[in-house]
This record gives sequence, C-alpha cells and structure tokens, in this order.
Amino acid sequence: MKLRPNLENAYELKTPEDNIELYSVWAKSYDSDFIDEMQYELHLSVANEFILAGGKGPVLDVGAGTGVLAKALLQRGKFSIEATDISEAMLEVAKSKNIYERCFWSDLTKQIPVANCSYNGVVSSGTFTHGHVGPSSMFELVRISKPGGVIVISVNEEHWNALDFKTEVRKISEVVKSYQLKKISIYGKHSTHGHKDDKAIILTIKV
Repeated sequence: MKLRPNLENAYELKTPEDNIELYSVWAKSYDSDFIDEMQYELHLSVANEFILAGGKGPVLDVGAGTGVLAKALLQRGKFSIEATDISEAMLEVAKSKNIYERCFWSDLTKQIPVANCSYNGVVSSGTFTHGHVGPSSMFELVRISKPGGVIVISVNEEHWNALDFKTEVRKISEVVKSYQLKKISIYGKHSTHGHKDDKAIILTIKV
C-alpha cells in the first residue's frame, strides 16, 4: 500500500500496519500540511479541558503524533509529559521538539507497556477517529491512570456514533468517579476545506 498522506487517506486506514506506513511518510510535513494548513484546533480544546478539570502530571500523551497537544499543555502550565504512538516516525519528530520526558512505541489496540496507575493525567487528540482507534481502548487509559487522575480524549463525532462509544463510556462510568461530554469544532472558524464543519466529542473522565 502506498497512500498519499492526507486526511482522507488517514480516515481510510484499516490496520495498525496501515497507520505505520502512512505516518512514516507524513511525519515530517504533518504540522505544516495538516495542523497549520487545515487549521486543526482540536488539540487546543483538549488541553483547555485538561486544565479546567484540574489535570496534573505526570501525563501520558496517547497517540502523541508530532507533539502538538503536549506543546499546547506546556503553554498552559508546567507538566511532566511522556508520549506514546504507533508511528516511530511521528515520535522522532516529537522527540526533536524536546518537550517530552520520554517517548515510547505502543499499539493502542493492545496493552500499553506501562504499569497500572502510572499517570495522574492521560490526554489524546485525533487518535480516536476514523481508521485509527475504537472505543475498546478506552479501558486501557483508565488502567494506567492513578486514582483521582484526569483523562481527556477527543473522539471524532461520526466515529463516536458509528462505533457506539456511548456504550463503552457507560461501562467505564461504573469504575470511575465521573465523566462529562462536550461537543466542539475540530477546525478553526476560518477554515474552508471539506471537513471544516466536522465536530468532535471531548470526553473528560475523573478516575
């Protein structure tokens, strides 16, 4: 498979191997091609919600990509942040920004290689979406969170509905203190591309 790196092809990914291949090509130009050009702002909303929920470190940035979410968090406070992603190429770009304490590979469709109750905060932006990660991985985020910790993740609204994230959230609600949902825009108000009106659900969990 040789896919041109863009959002449409990212949404069509089927396997972890597909993700690795696409993002190995896209990693170096991802910030300019996607974040800047498409006015992607979802990571800013996730960072804001983490602050509002009283989140603190250490934090794990799940599906960290090139590190745009961690950068947004550090613009809002002082945190110790680690990164994990399935794409080594994306992690290399993230490492070059010198914002993470540690970067490590993981496949979110399997177990993250860290112990139970490792982090006070877990964040994720743009990972729970078409062609990427489904609702079953959310319990893994709870597993690695300390009691009293804060989890904030974004889920593409269409993906949320198509894969019935709501059912998984109801199951999670039985083992955490509380959760809340908020619908927000993914892209900036001046964006003009075909996905400009796309929405996401931000899920905030207090463990």
